[in-house]
Amino acid sequence: MKKYFRLLVSLILMISLTGMLFAGGEGEKEAGSSAAKGQTLTIWSTLTQESRATELENIARMYEQANPGVKVEITVMPWSGAFDKMIAAIMAGNPPDIATVGQGWPQSLAGSGGIVTVEDVVAKVGGPDAFLGTSLSVLGSLEGENYALPLYVTPHVIMYRKSWLKEVGMEAPKTWDDLLAACKAVTDPAKNRYGFALPFTDIHGGKPIWGFLLSNNVTIFKKDAKGEWQLDIDRKAAVETYEYLYDLLKNAAPSGVVSYDTKEIRELLAKGVVMSRLDTPEVYPVVRDMDESLVDDFAYVPLPPKKRLGSSQGWVGLVAFEKGKVSLAKDFMEFMFSGDKLVDFYLSYPYAMFPSLEALYSNPAYANGVPDELKPLVPMAPDILANSAGIAMWNGDNPWAGEIENKSILSNALSDMLVKGISAEEAVDQITSEIKNLMGR
Repeated sequence: MKKYFRLLVSLILMISLTGMLFAGGEGEKEAGSSAAKGQTLTIWSTLTQESRATELENIARMYEQANPGVKVEITVMPWSGAFDKMIAAIMAGNPPDIATVGQGWPQSLAGSGGIVTVEDVVAKVGGPDAFLGTSLSVLGSLEGENYALPLYVTPHVIMYRKSWLKEVGMEAPKTWDDLLAACKAVTDPAKNRYGFALPFTDIHGGKPIWGFLLSNNVTIFKKDAKGEWQLDIDRKAAVETYEYLYDLLKNAAPSGVVSYDTKEIRELLAKGVVMSRLDTPEVYPVVRDMDESLVDDFAYVPLPPKKRLGSSQGWVGLVAFEKGKVSLAKDFMEFMFSGDKLVDFYLSYPYAMFPSLEALYSNPAYANGVPDELKPLVPMAPDILANSAGIAMWNGDNPWAGEIENKSILSNALSDMLVKGISAEEAVDQITSEIKNLMGR
């Protein structure tokens, strides 16, 4: 499987990267070198918010103080294009030493042969059981081997406005029907007020769609009796899910919803244009910046079940590159996860970053440090995460999940329903065809 997938990754990305120059410059070309003294550890980080970028820098400075002669250089880059840049660096033989990665990326990078296992680091920071849910066992692994150290996880919840529901005499949704009815009830285009929205123009658009699919027991992949991955889309349930989402967005979302990204939808919630979405609770800092008096009007519930409890989630991990300074990279990871060094890091942007280590949820500094509006979510998070998974990874790590997200396969199908008028049946057929192409079948 690994040999097959290395070839698959190479073919896919050679096509997408043809003619693309690696924009690392001369400094990055030294990332794979080693030196007995005066080593520089290079980290590529996709954590662009200033607060958490600053805390990552603080950990880097702490590591430098603990290891005289070592310098840590962090390059911050946007999520968009980061995966392709990592693959380009692997192919050029000059990757960084460490990088932050998103859902499905460890499986793709491991399949390319570009990253190393981190099981020795996992053992030193508490072992596999120390990590929450599937954050390590699935999202950080490929074929039973750990390739990524889970940096943080994020429970996805249905955000809503309490006052809006009160106006229409409704309560927080407990079922899919409740959510649909509430979102339609509060929608009033004449007042520029809408019930729901999803992002379509960034890589995060597939996550909430996956959450609804999983809630309806659509898992996309499963292993057969021989242990081989097979496409397993319950067509009836998938069609039902896409019909539901079409109804929700067609009748309770702004007409231009397919043109919005995640950041814009957060702003629409904060501005009072949209009531609800399924995602991280990151709308809170946006609301606080715009009108702090409205913070208490926002609340959240887990995604209501259809056939089962299920949801999307956020996840970011750390990987060490095979052509980088592996020993130094692993030493930094161990340092970062030791003690409570990550507490201040999580609290620097608590709306997206929840601990991957289960023990930190009972850490007084963390539990007391989260903002008041998140305190109810902290004890809820482990249960939500236990019933969620990365896109198409409910039944375990597989080598195609990252490409399903990166290619926006799930959200493109829904967009085509809204824009091109294709049916839910055609949307599911489109998804099935595209995933089969990824699998080479």
